[in-house]
Amino acid sequence: MTAVVLLAGCGSSGDNATTAAPQPTTPTTVPDLVEPTCLAGNLLGFSGLPQTAPPVPDPMPIPDDFAPVRVVTCGDDGDASVADDHTVSWVEERRGGDMTAIIAGYRLPSEPPDEQPCRIDQPTPPIVWLVNENGLGLRAPGLPTGECGAFKWDAITAIRALPLTERIVHRIPLSPTMEARFNGEPG
Repeated sequence: MTAVVLLAGCGSSGDNATTAAPQPTTPTTVPDLVEPTCLAGNLLGFSGLPQTAPPVPDPMPIPDDFAPVRVVTCGDDGDASVADDHTVSWVEERRGGDMTAIIAGYRLPSEPPDEQPCRIDQPTPPIVWLVNENGLGLRAPGLPTGECGAFKWDAITAIRALPLTERIVHRIPLSPTMEARFNGEPG
């Protein structure tokens, strides 16, 4: 859902030589902007535990007038093993810099689905937040797909090329059922 609001100033006899404040690069009319978090209830469903943190909005297309300056990613650390304290690592990374290549990567077209059945083994992309200069963000849309439904990783590659400013490893407790699944046991 994208809302566009046009504000036009018509010259009036009340105009004077004072300079108006510059317009923000990210209008406050972009819906569902929130503080980015990796710990929202709807992002931690993999734990199998009741989630007490409020949910965050679903991913959305990037509005043309949204100007992110930072990115936050949330995901596993590549090690799906369960620690002795019955937790798994959930990594939050913050990066800043030029977002042009990231936005271009999300806006690549997806290929039409293949007529023939095919199977692809690929990692799950991280959850991505694009964050404006006010510290509010939106969850980026899903990655575009190519042949056989394979993700086009251009946006993620561009994110990983930005300088890392902060890395937080959260320890997420697991329910016994989810712990068994993480350990490869039948559930």
